[in-house]
Amino acid sequence: MTNLTQTDKDEFLDKHLRHRLTLLRTFRERKILGHNYQGEGDIYRCVKDSNLIAVRLILDFLGLRGECVGTAYSLVTTSITSRRSDDIKIDQFGFQLLTPADIPQVKHRLLAGVYKRADKELAHLTSTFNDEFNEEDILIEAATIVEGLLEKYLYTPLGKQLPEMNK
Repeated sequence: MTNLTQTDKDEFLDKHLRHRLTLLRTFRERKILGHNYQGEGDIYRCVKDSNLIAVRLILDFLGLRGECVGTAYSLVTTSITSRRSDDIKIDQFGFQLLTPADIPQVKHRLLAGVYKRADKELAHLTSTFNDEFNEEDILIEAATIVEGLLEKYLYTPLGKQLPEMNK
């Protein structure tokens, strides 16, 4: 595991994580503003996929991942052995990795399904495709939950505000 200096932490929060937050927020924020993707299918798909990628990336940063056995989706703690030496996670900021107990049980299936879709269907071309976790409202809800987790478990304990969205 990489030891982060305070400068590294500040750069990660101000630059790298802020960029990922923009990927996470764009789909939701454009919908709130009434953006119409009619005739912009390519942009629509890119914005949806950025949301999907960011949900997975941030859940991993927090120490969680989704699993699916048969049709049962669940949140699990990320295995310490799966961590690469250059992976950055919340514990490098002085906090604990999250566990499924930190997330309301009612949200586990949703987050695990979106995570799994990004982990499998988006990262690899597969013969399966789960439409349930490709719906706008599902992706937006997952992004909103993940943003709240970042605020609760990282930004607030650091005495910081979530950064504005990069536009």
